[in-house]
Amino acid sequence: MTLNWPARLSLLLYFVLLALVAFNLAVVIELPLWMASIPPVLAVAALVATWFSIGTLSALFVCLLVLGSIGLLAVALVLAVPAWQVIADGASGSWAGRMVPMFIAALALHACNLWITTVASGEHEESLERLARLLYGPGILSSLITALILCACLILGMELLARGGFDAQALTRRFLERGIIPPLTVLLFFWGALLLLGKWWNGWYLRRVLGRWQTAAMHLHSSPFTASLDALTANAADLDGGMQLLWRRHEESWLLPRYISWAVPVLGFIGTVLGISLAAEGIRRIIASDAGLASLSSDLDGAIAPLGIAFDTTLIALSLSVVLTLVLALVQRGEERLLATLERRAREVVREV
Repeated sequence: MTLNWPARLSLLLYFVLLALVAFNLAVVIELPLWMASIPPVLAVAALVATWFSIGTLSALFVCLLVLGSIGLLAVALVLAVPAWQVIADGASGSWAGRMVPMFIAALALHACNLWITTVASGEHEESLERLARLLYGPGILSSLITALILCACLILGMELLARGGFDAQALTRRFLERGIIPPLTVLLFFWGALLLLGKWWNGWYLRRVLGRWQTAAMHLHSSPFTASLDALTANAADLDGGMQLLWRRHEESWLLPRYISWAVPVLGFIGTVLGISLAAEGIRRIIASDAGLASLSSDLDGAIAPLGIAFDTTLIALSLSVVLTLVLALVQRGEERLLATLERRAREVVREV
């Protein structure tokens, strides 16, 4: 079996991106540069072994996705260490500038994963499963790892920004000095945004396939997805069941994005309760103490300081929730319109037959 052009392009992109990630990892961790050649060599060995042992494009693509996820996980772990130090200890992130090429390569690797997941259809999948797979959106684990990378880079970037003027310090202090809840909120926001971006991309690709489905040029160069559309409209008796399956998969695919959209503001409210609870505990200690009026001012200042956690975490969470909910509504409406268009055109084809 010969490799088609998507497989060849995927192999080339993966080799380049994995090499860039490995090289930058070696530079950041200060390892010998010859060790940067080990991951690409192992990747080539894994792909060759997969190709000669199984010999299918679907197995090759699965191997590519696994290798890409491993590369993303390595980048996420390297970035998470200094980001956690900034949150816990306020450590300097001045050396984070060396991670910029690795960060860009990781984003490109995620985009390549998304493209492969969409375009590369499994050879042994049923026709309806190919269409239903597009409705699931991107891989959940891959999107979570990429969201961790984005969150860590945001933390490191804001730590560097804190060295700027007074306005920048006031902005970054609301994020970096409020505990773990703001970073968790941003992590969920990035995760939900990446899932929605993947679903939008899959919808765009399916809309493009559907728009060219009935043209002669598309039939001359048929793809697995056009074959799936042909199979869907081949039998009028199976059309209702097939569309019910697609609509059900559509509803299932939105469970996680809706949960994330709900969880983002809830984390802000948790921060509010936590901050108020800490402030109330501090005030209770002041009332119960025998300290004089001289120390009352400083004690009171320390007691009400946790109120900053209460208000700032809520501000961050609600602001992100407004954006995420709007994007979710737009993407969901577009996907529902796409499914309605697909059903209408499929019924028209069935009536013509």
